[in-house]
Amino acid sequence: MRDQAEAMLADARAREEAARAQGLSYSVALQQARAAQALIALGRADEALVDLDAALAYVAMLRDDGEHERQRMLRMTSLSLPPVDRDLGDLDSLEGWARIGRAAALTRLGRWGEARVAVDEARPWVSGWSRRGLRKELDALADEIARADGAGAEALGALDRTLRDPAVPDADRRAMRYERAAHLVDEGRYDEAMREALTVIRDSDDDAALTARARQVLGAALAAQGMDDEADATLRAAFDGFRATQDHVAALMAAPGLAWRLLERDSPQMAVEIIDSALDAARALGDRGSEADLLATRGTALDLAGDTDAATAAFAESARLAERLPDPVRAADARHGEAIVRARSADAHESVEALSLLDAAGSAYAESGLAERAAECSHEAAALLGRLGSYDASRQRYLAAREAYLAIPEVLRADDPDAIPDCDFNLRVLDLVAQGATPPAEAFGSGGHQMRHVRAGAAT
Repeated sequence: MRDQAEAMLADARAREEAARAQGLSYSVALQQARAAQALIALGRADEALVDLDAALAYVAMLRDDGEHERQRMLRMTSLSLPPVDRDLGDLDSLEGWARIGRAAALTRLGRWGEARVAVDEARPWVSGWSRRGLRKELDALADEIARADGAGAEALGALDRTLRDPAVPDADRRAMRYERAAHLVDEGRYDEAMREALTVIRDSDDDAALTARARQVLGAALAAQGMDDEADATLRAAFDGFRATQDHVAALMAAPGLAWRLLERDSPQMAVEIIDSALDAARALGDRGSEADLLATRGTALDLAGDTDAATAAFAESARLAERLPDPVRAADARHGEAIVRARSADAHESVEALSLLDAAGSAYAESGLAERAAECSHEAAALLGRLGSYDASRQRYLAAREAYLAIPEVLRADDPDAIPDCDFNLRVLDLVAQGATPPAEAFGSGGHQMRHVRAGAAT
């Protein structure tokens, strides 16, 4: 197939050059469209767009001139003139073909919004009985876009239309049924998704990669229905399948969710194993951002497993890598996580280090426009200072945190409704302490949001 595309590209370029030498504008545009089709087949869709735009520019020029269509119609209806030659072809069909090619190139580049617009722009040029082949090609492309970028009824409708085509090869049909199962999960139609995924698994003994992906969908459907043990086993089997087939991209995408699921299910050591495997995938792909996220998640897992030294080392490594990217938010997330680990220590040096890390993280969050995370860092520092007996400093931090929380729109504070009440409670405690009272046991809890670890890579 690649050899055929290379040959088609070379032939189109040669014919284009000859047409330019003869001043045959229509033929130049035709060969540019042919070259673009070959480039798309070769995975060079960005280059194809250049040829297609040039071809459409030629078509527009010929339309504006008007002479092309006049000569074409004259030669078609006159017996005394020579037959229509190659440079008097059908402009409408050429425009339709070029516009379909443009939509296909944009689709291959994953520029879904532009691809949808390109499909709509091609529609007027594929109407009529004589262009039914172009119309069918455009319909198939529209369904491909809907499957990749659509959701709900749109994507499922596109898949169902394609699956009804008896010409679809069995391997493609199984892949489409996997896609259908994934969309059914997104729609909350879990029973249907499970049946579809199980069918794909049953019929795909010869395709380990597809089997792994189908297990991933099956695991998601099981988890959504609260069947946690079955979901864990199925998701782990899917991840093992990604590793076995060296599907680094799929392993990298699956690992964070599976690791956090295991952490929530009180299996931190299993989470570490998943993360370590995913780190290999991230490094194989050269994905430094994912590597930094995974290292931070590794720090969380090791902290929950009770290995504080390894946890702080993982967070520190994550921060260093994020700084080199550079990605200040990722680095702040890692420093925040390291601060949580160090703050639990009874060692005064560790507490001082934790405060320094919280200040650094808070400043980075503020500079990046993440006001709520910056407020949380002040809140956590206030609680830590209170536990250390630095009451004046603690008061200043609680006041700063409270002011920062109040400056945040209320809708953004909805995830942490206890933050301001916690600041108010501890400020009252500090008033009593200033009068000689002993702080109650519940004072200076670890921040209004309990100093939780931030899920690496998660948006706030």
